[in-house]
Amino acid sequence: MKGIEIRPANFNDTAAVVEFIAKARADMFPMLDAESRQQHAKRELANFQLTYLDQPHGAFLLALSKGRLIATAAYQAYDHRFPQLDLMREDVVEVVRLYVDPAWRRAGLASSLVSALEQVAQQAKVKQLYLHTHPFLPGAVSFWERQGFHVLEVEDDPVWQTTHMRRTICGRVQCYLKQPCLLAA
Repeated sequence: MKGIEIRPANFNDTAAVVEFIAKARADMFPMLDAESRQQHAKRELANFQLTYLDQPHGAFLLALSKGRLIATAAYQAYDHRFPQLDLMREDVVEVVRLYVDPAWRRAGLASSLVSALEQVAQQAKVKQLYLHTHPFLPGAVSFWERQGFHVLEVEDDPVWQTTHMRRTICGRVQCYLKQPCLLAA
């Protein structure tokens, strides 16, 4: 994309990233109260370096236009907090913090960030990408399906309807299988 720089975040970006993510959460989850969002921002700030910069299975990408932060995408080590999901035990990360400033949407920036994130994951020898999203986020499920993810489960919750998704990657080969990729062996 012309005029847009996509690069990994570094420690000096932490405060700007946390502020951007706090605004993103307010946009995506207006039903959460301000105090809850503030607590989340404080935790994010406290754990940013450990979660995304110091972990072999952590990455945080920024998209900037003329030095201004306009979008983010990240992954972190998956903690297996959803035991009902059939995910690999190792080399799986959770895709998080994909958000594009509304003024920059519908131009392919989110897809470019996901592609860049996948390249970073391949270099880190990640084999599986996991994420969860919600149907009240307009176009989220269909966006991730276009990125090669498939739905594992939709929780039967009247408010959140958390939609769990995954995509297996094998080096340069993208897999759409419902089981671990055999090509990586």
